Amino acid sequence: MYEKINERIPNFDLHPVFVVEETQSWKGYQQICRVIDSEIQKYDSKCVMVIDSYYHINHKEIRQFLIDNIHPQLVICTDDLRASDDVLHDRLDKFITEDRINGVFAVGQIDEYFDKQKLKTAQEVINSTQGLIVIYGIGATLVTKGNILVYNNITIQRIKDGYFSTLTNWGMNNPDEDPLTKEKIFNFVESKYFDSHKRHIFDDMDFVIDGDNKDNPVMTTGDDFRKALNYFASHPFKLEPFFNRGVWGGHWCKDVLNGGLDKENTAWGMTGWMNFQNTLAKLGENEFRIIGRDIVQYKAVEFLGNQNFFWFGYNCPVGCDFLDTWGGGNLSLQVHPDIGYAQEVFNFPFGHYESYYFLDTSEKSSVYLGTKDGVKKEELVKAFKEAQKIGEFDDEQWINRFPMKKHDHIYIPSGTIHASGKDTLVLEINPIGFQTFKLWDWGRIDADGKPRPINIDHGEKVIQEKYQTKFVKEHLISKKAEVDRGTGWRKEHSGTMEYELLKVDRYWFNKPVFFETKDHVKLHVLVEGEEAIIVSPNNEFEPIEIHYAEAVFIPASVGQYVIKPKDKSDEELAVLECYMDMGNAYQ
Repeated sequence: MYEKINERIPNFDLHPVFVVEETQSWKGYQQICRVIDSEIQKYDSKCVMVIDSYYHINHKEIRQFLIDNIHPQLVICTDDLRASDDVLHDRLDKFITEDRINGVFAVGQIDEYFDKQKLKTAQEVINSTQGLIVIYGIGATLVTKGNILVYNNITIQRIKDGYFSTLTNWGMNNPDEDPLTKEKIFNFVESKYFDSHKRHIFDDMDFVIDGDNKDNPVMTTGDDFRKALNYFASHPFKLEPFFNRGVWGGHWCKDVLNGGLDKENTAWGMTGWMNFQNTLAKLGENEFRIIGRDIVQYKAVEFLGNQNFFWFGYNCPVGCDFLDTWGGGNLSLQVHPDIGYAQEVFNFPFGHYESYYFLDTSEKSSVYLGTKDGVKKEELVKAFKEAQKIGEFDDEQWINRFPMKKHDHIYIPSGTIHASGKDTLVLEINPIGFQTFKLWDWGRIDADGKPRPINIDHGEKVIQEKYQTKFVKEHLISKKAEVDRGTGWRKEHSGTMEYELLKVDRYWFNKPVFFETKDHVKLHVLVEGEEAIIVSPNNEFEPIEIHYAEAVFIPASVGQYVIKPKDKSDEELAVLECYMDMGNAYQ
């Protein structure tokens, strides 16, 4: 395990907070009510206040402790404006599907959830009513944007955690539904509609609530919320990490990072995914969660760069996380779809390929990657199906298994069967991707008492027979070629595949190294050494420390920056530089 575990205090930042100057915020319903009431007093005979929400986690509290305390003459909840259950299912079931974990990414807008006549009637009632009127709930601005618009924001992880309790999908009475199915509905339908809806009202928000803590929310002004989004689109930053258990999970993240101590294990450590995580901004006297995808949605070009936005739209195309099997088990043997299958079957615009960077290894560390030379896909699929009946699969007959050492790096094209072995810490560095088709899970039962979903029906359609032993050795395992060097640093190409867009380079250094975004968002991870520091050569941003295993995003708009050792020791550090390299047509 990490060489210094017994002589170091973990310095991994579990709660990174970034101060946004000259901002204000209010904490708790009492303060929020006071600010809202003061705003209402600016209007004479009539004031329409709209509280639009990303999700319905805290609506009961919003009604009881905010709305009822400002004594409106009329209250309208968007729950009452939804289409009937039958109509809703008629519109959405084609996207939800009957599959436990896979759906079809929805097409349309949030108005799919609503009854047009009910919306019209609500608008007529509002027009004919005097005094204070409050409309609240998901999609409330479809009724009207009103005089005062408050947006109630909820983080993605808070929603997904709720599914393991009684949280329902909006408009569906499914508190006891399989949490994986509820998460599927969110991923494939709700978030598609809700993110798009939010993107179109960012500039209209007068106030924004961080509603994750439903008993003690924080509110800021719309201007200061947008100021925070602008800050994170123009400064280096870290996302707030979180850790989740898994049936194969280990304890490396607990031992080395001091993370996930409240979890049974730390199978997944989310450290660098804009689509799932949030940042923490200090607005005035309070911390305020800024959702990662909001930064991308609001300031796409500034954060991503022009090429990335052109290719990937409102999606950050590179991210990373930990796969922790230290003291745990193997991941499932699995495969991911190529872009053709993803588009045709799931309406997903991207394929799914990955890379595994071996951040820490033991003598037992290994990776399953590709099939043995001569294996026929038809025979392999038959063996996987038979394994589901008899509970056994002879992986040694069919699948390559390679020993791995620290700083090894493998590439996993779509269609390649793969899995990380046990007693290993993998830094998974991926572009956008979504579907994972498990082919064999070693006969395990998950925490819910059910076998984890096996997707051979999908998997057999995307397995690529060509990714066999000889090809894997020649093309998918990094040769760590040195490509450049300078005073106090050397650069290795850690990526492996000739036609990959994802570029991963590793810099070994004990002196400052100059970088430039060149209009591309970049992701850095310190993979060797205790800490380094990222500085602006022109003092355009405050220095930011990067500790061992931490991920730091550098928005495209940052331009030039330097990474250097924090102290003057001669210890050699190593940092990864990850970004999408589409080339330059003008060169």
